Amino acid sequence: MKRLAIILIIIFGLTGPKLSYAESETYRVAGDSQFPPYEYVDSNGTFKGFNVDLLKAIGLVTGIEFEFIPLTWDQAYNSISQGQADIIQGMKESDERKNKFLFSNSLLMNSQSIFVKDDNTDIKSLKDLSGKVVALNVEEILYDEIKEIPDVRIIEYRSFDEALQNLLDGRVDSLIGNTLTINYLCKEKDSIGDIKIVGDTLNEQKYSMAVGKDNRALLDKLNKGLLEIQKSGMYDSLYRKWFGTPIKNVKARYETIQRFLILTTIGLILLNIVIQTFNKRLKGIIEKKTEEQKALVNELRNYDKLQFMQKIISSLAHEIRNPMTSIRLYTTQIGDKLENKEFLLAASEDIPSEIDRIDRLIQEFMQYISPRKPLQLDLNLHEELENTIKLVKLQMKNVNINLDIDKAYFIKFDASQFKQVIINILLNSRDAIKDTENPTIYISARSYGDEIILSFMDNGHGMNEDEIQYIFEPFFTTKEFGNGVGMFVVKQIVDENGGRILAESAGEEKGMLIKLYVKKGDASEKQATDC
Repeated sequence: MKRLAIILIIIFGLTGPKLSYAESETYRVAGDSQFPPYEYVDSNGTFKGFNVDLLKAIGLVTGIEFEFIPLTWDQAYNSISQGQADIIQGMKESDERKNKFLFSNSLLMNSQSIFVKDDNTDIKSLKDLSGKVVALNVEEILYDEIKEIPDVRIIEYRSFDEALQNLLDGRVDSLIGNTLTINYLCKEKDSIGDIKIVGDTLNEQKYSMAVGKDNRALLDKLNKGLLEIQKSGMYDSLYRKWFGTPIKNVKARYETIQRFLILTTIGLILLNIVIQTFNKRLKGIIEKKTEEQKALVNELRNYDKLQFMQKIISSLAHEIRNPMTSIRLYTTQIGDKLENKEFLLAASEDIPSEIDRIDRLIQEFMQYISPRKPLQLDLNLHEELENTIKLVKLQMKNVNINLDIDKAYFIKFDASQFKQVIINILLNSRDAIKDTENPTIYISARSYGDEIILSFMDNGHGMNEDEIQYIFEPFFTTKEFGNGVGMFVVKQIVDENGGRILAESAGEEKGMLIKLYVKKGDASEKQATDC
């Protein structure tokens, strides 16, 4: 009776009205469409950049949703006063702007720098620009100051990319522009080693998000979310992703050497005094940071699981419907066939087995949604893959899945987490091959030392080298409607279970290969547990 009650609850839940969540807050965000790497529209028409990813991360930890509106800078600057937007996702602070906007906590320090070619020894500061050809953006805030330098010749550009190319080609002697933007463009052109920064940092100012003067409540939410992603380490990851390795700064290098010598002398004197105290405090800080990182990863994982829950439930309903049909056929005829012993014998054998089948499906589903710490078990790889594929059978109905797995392979992994990993990989592959003729996913495994290497190969379009390096980064996606969380969660789960995951591509139009390295399990322990 208890089992029948569970079945009825599941069926009612699947056929009854769908649950809905409270509508979340949505705010409009204006940004500059031509300001890489902060924010820009790429060649595919996608609005992306450091500011965009930063707000997506804030949305994840606060529950806020953002609608991004790429504009020209003048349009973005006036968007709040004209009622087009609630937030400007990044601008430099100034006393004049503080009369018009409320600013968030600083995202970073923004500045301009003097850029020259690496072999240039004539220009060391602003005064050395006299008699030189200087590239400037037409909207550069330092334009009037540079214009006052005697005999300077200014070449105006509307694009930093164009200005940088002219410096690299030797058509100008120097370029003055946003430090991080020029750094990003040099990285994209693979010319970090060809350019250097000279002289003092210019016009250094705080760079922050801005809201209207009457929107203090929204500002508090943004600051709270910013603090959360800074504490968790997400901010540092996004900064490295977009700004990478800085261009060498000649003046800073000499100043750094001088400071290093002074600080080293002082440090050696103080080292013996502070080292014991430092070690104790460091242990506490590491433990705290580890817990914060785990909390953020759990949030991402739960977010990702919700994205797939509806798809899994659809598949579960489809699988339950088959045994229920069989049970219904028997129960509707049993009244007329009480004297038919063969019929009753068949019913007594088939009905319990069909109920057991439903029970196993429910257990598989409950295993998947049960949140708990990793509990590694010895799992039969072939069985786990077959059971997991059933959960998404409805979503994979147009995809050929070629399973080539030795039934003797066992792995050590948390059972429910293994399902989540496989589901993420399969649905990700399905999306990659949706426009492919005869879409196919090949799943194979081989033994290597104390590991099992589980491989997933599809016949989709693949990824280029620039894209594939970010496949496990949060919010990175090549899909039009993707959230960029799934593969990040997969890597976190695999790491927690002592494994490794790698992504390879044979090139565009040649498919994608995901390799999962997991620890070998013990078949004898699994059998003993089953007994």
